[in-house]
Amino acid sequence: MPIVDRDKLESSLKLALSPENNPKRNFIQSVELIVTFKDVDMKKGELKLREIVVLPKPPEKVKKVLVVPSFQQLEYAKKAEPNVILTKEELQKLQGNKRAVKKLASQNDWFLISPESMALAGRILGPALGPRGKFPIPLPNTPDITEYILRFKRSTIVKTKDQPQTQVFIGTENQQISDLTENALAVLNTIEGKVNLSKIRNIYVKTTMGKVIKVK
Repeated sequence: MPIVDRDKLESSLKLALSPENNPKRNFIQSVELIVTFKDVDMKKGELKLREIVVLPKPPEKVKKVLVVPSFQQLEYAKKAEPNVILTKEELQKLQGNKRAVKKLASQNDWFLISPESMALAGRILGPALGPRGKFPIPLPNTPDITEYILRFKRSTIVKTKDQPQTQVFIGTENQQISDLTENALAVLNTIEGKVNLSKIRNIYVKTTMGKVIKVK
């Protein structure tokens, strides 16, 4: 039995995006799915989620990816047009430049690093990524990483920290309700594969600055 009925989820998204619950802003708001959990002790590490989910219906504005490819991967990386490409040497030059590193950490969503540069990235980027809940992800060893990068441009993350809940980006308010529903279901399916359903307390949807709507 699924976590939630598709029709109820779609109805809740419609409600969250309605003018009375989502007053118009001068920017395109994100749409978020919130899942709260019960009967788990976060201090004891009873619930740890850090799952990457590829959105089946990604928004027009893709996630920003920073890539540190190997020399063999460089031309393939360029084809995927990530937000930032750094060579290993360019990454090395950032050592000690805290302002530049913090800027990269705040302006990018994903950090894909070749295996040969992972230790370096952990040392240089790690201190700025950690507090932001971000982390370096190893690239595969294959030269052609184009599709791998494109996957992350349309991915979101399901993660928990110190509270028994996860708040996940599922799209933007200018997307079709049916597309947002598909994305929400993809996230919920991932959670279902990692968490016993009896541990799920409630599910909500909301826009960045809109009212929180409980999914019945």
